[in-house]
Amino acid sequence: MTSDERSRDARGVALNVLGVVAQASLPAFHVQLARFLGAAGYGLYTWSATFVDLFSVVTLFGCDQAVVRQVSLGGRASAASVGSALRVVLFSGALVALGVIAAAPHVAAFVGKPGVVGPLRCLALVPLFYHASTIFLGATQALGVMRWAFWARSVAQPIVLLATTSVALRLGLGPSGAAAAVAVGMAATAIASAAFYAREMPLGETLRAVFAGRLDRDMLHVAVPIVLANLLWALVARIDAFFLGRFGDAAALGAYAACALYAASISQIRGAFEPVTSALVAPALARGDARGLSAAIARQTRWLALCAFPLCALFVGFGDPLLRVFGHGFAQGAVALAVLAVGHTVNALALSSFALPLSGNARYTTYVALGALAVQGALCAWLVPQFGLLGAAIALSAGLAGAQIAQMILAARVVSVTSLSPRLLVIAACAALGAACGRLAFGALSAPIAARFFAGVALAALVYAASAWTLALTRSDRDLARAAVRRLW
Repeated sequence: MTSDERSRDARGVALNVLGVVAQASLPAFHVQLARFLGAAGYGLYTWSATFVDLFSVVTLFGCDQAVVRQVSLGGRASAASVGSALRVVLFSGALVALGVIAAAPHVAAFVGKPGVVGPLRCLALVPLFYHASTIFLGATQALGVMRWAFWARSVAQPIVLLATTSVALRLGLGPSGAAAAVAVGMAATAIASAAFYAREMPLGETLRAVFAGRLDRDMLHVAVPIVLANLLWALVARIDAFFLGRFGDAAALGAYAACALYAASISQIRGAFEPVTSALVAPALARGDARGLSAAIARQTRWLALCAFPLCALFVGFGDPLLRVFGHGFAQGAVALAVLAVGHTVNALALSSFALPLSGNARYTTYVALGALAVQGALCAWLVPQFGLLGAAIALSAGLAGAQIAQMILAARVVSVTSLSPRLLVIAACAALGAACGRLAFGALSAPIAARFFAGVALAALVYAASAWTLALTRSDRDLARAAVRRLW
């Protein structure tokens, strides 16, 4: 791969990473919910959101990856494929929403929490709006244009959600009002995404394909096999919360939701690299260039690790003060947060797993997800009733880590795509060194907890930055970093 291509990929990843950083306002949204609703009300809201989100993969119907593949191969002439994907998403989303609305009382009776009926019904339309936005933005990212996803998801969406929920909470509308405000915010984001999409591809032609014309069979051929795999992965990611909802109280759900929010930010970093990686897979495999694709993904995995490992170290070393932000009672999840952080770090590093579905081998992803779900379900049934939050965290991390390791092995064997390198161990050691120094400073200082926290994290960041620059970055990494700094100036 040429230096120009490396620079292009770096710019795309850098903008996406900036988008993840901009989404740091998302915890403010959740902190506001937790403060206004309390641990119990926040637990009801987050459990409802988890339940609805599980079925959102049916709404998406595998169309996100299908659109990425079609547009990365066909370019701006793929508007009909995007329209076909939107038609599927809107139809399946409407069916799922009606199903959730009708089933809400029965779900509430099963888990013994009548307070989830209102939030479930109000959140039912969120997947439809969210995934319509996903299709629009995924198409632009497949063209190598990352800025519209940044403006829609990283700037507009957090601001709108914070504004709409602020109004609902201050009016005293409770969990149901907050859920309705989220639905309004997601609808606004979908409209903004359509406007941004129109800057790159013909919106009129796309909308005509939504309501008229034939469905793109090539798009469906890619999408349909992914649906079952995505549903199984959604269960893997959420079965811990369902077991905790069954065996724990609402306060435990709230504390676990705070832990999951922090830990999931590590996997969200992977989302900054995923669009660039996904856009490379289909064209490279069509050329038979598995070796070049492996080199590109390995480089991006190294960059991802530079972001993910220090965040994991932060959650492992400073979980207690981070959870205290949510309020009294949330700190009980500090150990669970550390365990979740490890699982999400392994999940984030599995960039090569995208080569399986995008190469037409989605069945392997389905097999792995099915096995992971069986193992994780058994662990949840054993650990959650005994250990509560910690048991749920162990089960999720074991399921995520085992499944992603299996997918990376399969990607190497089936399509000859690899992504890991020994340099990742160096990055992990630098992050551990920084966390250890920061934690020692946190414990040694005699000051208010906030001052100790910021001093410890600042020291950890300095130690990590210095050691990673010296030991973990390659020469080309340093050149790209210097070039980026020069452009900023």
